[in-house]
Amino acid sequence: MGVAKLRKAELYYHKSVHEEIAAALQETGVCQIIGEPGGGPASVEARLSESTERLADVRYLMRTLTPHFNDPISSLDRMLGERPVVSMSDLTDLARKTDLSSLCTRVRGLEHDIGAVRLELSQARANQTLLENFRFLPYPLSAVTEGTRTLTGVAGVVRAEQLKEFRAAQDSFAEDTELVTEPLGEKVQDVHLVLFLTRQRASEVLEACVKKGLSVVEIPPEFTGTVEEEMARLAASVAALEEKEAGLIQDMEKEAEAWMPSVQRLSDYWNSLTDRYTALERSGETDRTLLTRFWLPAKDAEAVQKKIEAVSPHVALFMSDPAPDEEPPTLLQNGDYVRPFNILTELYSPPKYRGIDPTPLLAPFFFLFFGMCLGDAGYAIVMLAAIWLLFRKYRHVPLGVRDFIVLFAFSAVSTFVYGIISGSFFGNFIDSFLPFLVPVKNALMLVDPMTNPMQVLGISLLLGVIHLMFGLLIAAYDNFRNGQPVDAVGANISWFLLIVGLCLMGVAMGGMVPPHFQSVGQAMAIIGAVIIFWYAGREKAGIFSKIISGFLALYGSTSYLGDILSYSRLLALGFGSAVIGMIINLLGGMAADIPYVGWLVAVVVIIGGHLFSILINILGAFVHPLRLQYVEFFGKFYTGGGEPFTPLTLSGEFVSVKQ
Repeated sequence: MGVAKLRKAELYYHKSVHEEIAAALQETGVCQIIGEPGGGPASVEARLSESTERLADVRYLMRTLTPHFNDPISSLDRMLGERPVVSMSDLTDLARKTDLSSLCTRVRGLEHDIGAVRLELSQARANQTLLENFRFLPYPLSAVTEGTRTLTGVAGVVRAEQLKEFRAAQDSFAEDTELVTEPLGEKVQDVHLVLFLTRQRASEVLEACVKKGLSVVEIPPEFTGTVEEEMARLAASVAALEEKEAGLIQDMEKEAEAWMPSVQRLSDYWNSLTDRYTALERSGETDRTLLTRFWLPAKDAEAVQKKIEAVSPHVALFMSDPAPDEEPPTLLQNGDYVRPFNILTELYSPPKYRGIDPTPLLAPFFFLFFGMCLGDAGYAIVMLAAIWLLFRKYRHVPLGVRDFIVLFAFSAVSTFVYGIISGSFFGNFIDSFLPFLVPVKNALMLVDPMTNPMQVLGISLLLGVIHLMFGLLIAAYDNFRNGQPVDAVGANISWFLLIVGLCLMGVAMGGMVPPHFQSVGQAMAIIGAVIIFWYAGREKAGIFSKIISGFLALYGSTSYLGDILSYSRLLALGFGSAVIGMIINLLGGMAADIPYVGWLVAVVVIIGGHLFSILINILGAFVHPLRLQYVEFFGKFYTGGGEPFTPLTLSGEFVSVKQ
């Protein structure tokens, strides 16, 4: 089906029902509001301001309480559709009953208290570390922090390699100083010390010592007892602060346990209302009426009209097709077998509204390439079993997530088929452990990447040629459709003739097809080259410029060679998957020879190894075929650039809102 046909709607309605109309449009989930913000009534602006403020409160509570909340529904479960089902009226009642402002005030108070306690704890632990370095001091710390009438003390640290120079500087003032240092060890890099000075010459002595490597360490003035006494006091303080912190955290956990389920629901509620009022702000306004414009799929037009008219009979809804100068958003609309591949197109860029949807075109190639890259029937069975269990456990998987999972189910089918015809079942598991099945495996094999890799390489390159030429034909069709036949022939069909002609010549010379195909290929290549030569220089002035442009264009055939060689990755990844499986089986077989516990070790090695291999190789089998689509295939005909269709919907991150 490709890009869905959209219609442009203009809805006129009385201001008295604007809230109900906006709610109806949001509930349909198929209307993308258009227009500039700021056109709605003043009441909408006030409600938008209120909802934005409430949403800010909710986001603060979510951010603060989530770390303290043991959510009974995991993020994975919620993503797969395990959410409470509520109605919008239930959410409205909850919002009316919940005093978010008071809750935010309590939580902010707890957050402030926790922060203050943690700051005190940090300072106390820093002081513990500081005093730990001065345990060697036999005097009370008041000698350093307060001093006496004639003496003052300075705590500091000196690098071990500078200690000799520092002592020499201190010795020159021996009558005015006393030095106390920590015990020196062989691997000490920094030497902590306390220097006592006469107040009369303190500045002079300190200046000289600093020049010789002394770094002064500030000891807080409240420390006046011995180091041991202050350490004991700090330990008691830290214990008290930790107990206070634990109590505050427990209070925060109680708030989270009591309020987080409601906050989660209110998050969806206020998100929905904010989106609704933002949409209403895009409406045009007169004294009594509002005008809302929106895009909607043509297939949903009748249902949307009925829903709007059910709100109020005094509405006027006019629908029209997009004007030629308008560029509507893009909504991909494909059948059940193609729709799971929509995500691949959307990851790149949606097509423009009047452009070609590449999804049905890339789907069979991605399906085939994934299977060749993973290429193991056993891995495919594991994938399909996991997907079956997933859908068995989760009955309400959202459509977007379901399609992504189904995409891998389709890919597992192609992997299974290719694994059968290439004889790969958990690598060479059948050959190693199930020899009685070898005849069955061999009877089904059509290709063998392990013993005849050139055969698979040839198939990979042939698929590359088909893939690229298909892209050129699509580009030619698009040019014909847009009234550009010269570009279709000169830029697309000419290259098709040249590349296919050269390939026919090659396979005929290699004896893979009858000899007369060589003449056919030669004729195609010559015709294609002539057209390319003409097309490149047709707009150049002067014969010399035309010739140079033609030769430069023909030189571009080397880029096609590189593109075709890119498809050798289909062999490389499938080969790598098979080799990894063989190595795992080999290690398992070797482990089985261990006395007594060998069988257990072998089972762990084989199961664990193959599970790891499945995860790694699925990633490669997804990324590399996707690269072939985006770089090689799309590069021939597709540019994207469409605006995604983003309808006004109800937020459903934490709950499912029933109609």
